[in-house]
Amino acid sequence: MSSTPIKVTNAVDTFVKSNGPSMTFAGADLLELSSKTGYLRYAYLFFARPFPKGVTILSAKLRLVQRNNESGSWTVHLRKVNGPWTASKTTWSNKPPAVSADTKTLTKSDTAAYTVWEFDVTSHMQAVADGATWYGWRLETTDTANFRRFWSAQGSVSGRQVKPTLEVVYVEKPSQPTQLAPAGGRVTSLAKPTLRFDYTDAQGSTTMQGFQVQMNATNSFTSPSFDTGTVLASVPQLDLNDTAFAGLSDGQTIYWRVRVQDNSGLWSPWSDATSFTRRIKPTLTLLNPPANEIDEPTPPLNWSLTGGTQTAFQVIVKDTAGNWLHSSGKTTSSVTDYTIPAGVIRTNNADYVIELRVWDQYNRESSPGDATYMAAVRTVSYHYDSTTDPVTNLEAEVLYPRPAVRLTWNRDLAPDSFVIRRDDEIIKPVLEGPDAQTGATSYQYYDFGASPGKAHVYKVDAVVNGKTSAGSPSVTVTPKAVGIWLMDPSEHIYVQILGVDEGTWDMGEEAGVYAPIGASKSVRVTQALRGYEGSITGVITETPDSLKSINEQEEDIWKLKSRPGKTYTLTLSDKSMKVVIGNVVVAPTPTRDLQKKVSFDFWAQEVPFEAEL
Repeated sequence: MSSTPIKVTNAVDTFVKSNGPSMTFAGADLLELSSKTGYLRYAYLFFARPFPKGVTILSAKLRLVQRNNESGSWTVHLRKVNGPWTASKTTWSNKPPAVSADTKTLTKSDTAAYTVWEFDVTSHMQAVADGATWYGWRLETTDTANFRRFWSAQGSVSGRQVKPTLEVVYVEKPSQPTQLAPAGGRVTSLAKPTLRFDYTDAQGSTTMQGFQVQMNATNSFTSPSFDTGTVLASVPQLDLNDTAFAGLSDGQTIYWRVRVQDNSGLWSPWSDATSFTRRIKPTLTLLNPPANEIDEPTPPLNWSLTGGTQTAFQVIVKDTAGNWLHSSGKTTSSVTDYTIPAGVIRTNNADYVIELRVWDQYNRESSPGDATYMAAVRTVSYHYDSTTDPVTNLEAEVLYPRPAVRLTWNRDLAPDSFVIRRDDEIIKPVLEGPDAQTGATSYQYYDFGASPGKAHVYKVDAVVNGKTSAGSPSVTVTPKAVGIWLMDPSEHIYVQILGVDEGTWDMGEEAGVYAPIGASKSVRVTQALRGYEGSITGVITETPDSLKSINEQEEDIWKLKSRPGKTYTLTLSDKSMKVVIGNVVVAPTPTRDLQKKVSFDFWAQEVPFEAEL
């Protein structure tokens, strides 16, 4: 499909036939024509169609080259053949059927050798492009006194082009639009939606010049109720608000179709007609949280939908920069409540954006300004509640040599749960009271994720009836560690790895370097930034710090290896990070019975910075 003219030039195959039943010349190097008795009467020419069907022929020229100097005036006729024929089987008695009435005629006088006779066969080729059958041409003359000669496709003259040629210049119209929206009987809530469609012009220029849209109440466009006429545009879409279209009422269905025009003025075929229906959206109301503040890290949400039936919902939590912190995913359900899980809302006095999306019973189609769902958005700020009693007697103990901290505290009345904070970040959003209780009013919690050698500030909040206590005490402590620790606290696995190998360290990236055409410098495009990656090598041995025998430590490592993909805690130097591990090896050393070599690769599950991609 091209709006830029395409020029093709083909050599034409020829077949020469006499007017006598026994004289046949096929593939001769000359076309000899005459109506004189005993001379060649007709010459047949054929070529394979050099253009696709459906194109517009701008020009088509058949050129024949004269063989000899010719005196006097003579006329040549070119006619389309109306039926099939085969050169090897054609005789005068079974020559091809009658020719068409659309005859191309040229007359010349006193012409020299190598004169070019050019026939304008544009109408012939356009008929072929429009689907007419094609069997070639018949060439003839009415001269009864002489015979006239042209070079055939088998002719050859050094340094000259003497073969018959056909030169065709054509353009293709754009493809039929097939990607229409809204379409397929789907639903929109707008009275005047934006109509979208595709424009395809695969060859030559790809520029759209305009389009035409028709709309009707039925799938018949003999007399459409709305017709835009030709709209000059380079973008394949139409905002019906910019037209005289009256708009749809609730429940009304409309059919529409479109055709597109390229920059040479050629129109595509009309698209297949399609339909859509207007259905006004129901009203979504977010009932809880009722205000713009929340006082618990796992707030419950509930909502109502008026004027429709809920079929699915999605809850999204974002920070104020728009980064997604949590998504429930699109959930097929009619329930109208949801609790944001622990670990999403982590920071006191910080704002969070809660977006609720609800889908109704209709198969809606997204279009500009009209999503397929109803949405309710609320920005909330997480704050403490002054009416909830805080904990007392908060203390922190470093569990040296392990890189861990034990917190202890008291509260006279058991709360629903506790919230553990480190450096004002929630590290344990929900700690059930019974899980932490060590006495009637005493509680404890172990933190294995604090980075060694750094001072950390801890707080413990009490949560009662969904409200988080204000005024909680704080305690500052600096954990210490000896060696490298690979831990899974949920399984009470704490492996100490000793040695002086610094390991290998990297921070993975997904990026590519590109050199734009005409640019004076390259561009580096980064798709993803990862955290620390590398490998660790050391030994396990029995020391007072290890607290376990070497066989018990080895068994713990095999347990860690046996759960690929599970997240563990890796602590070394002043770093503590969540990692997955692989290629874990425990090997004996030849010199010491109570020491074994350990190596593994690790991949951090978070980056130590805010990535801006």
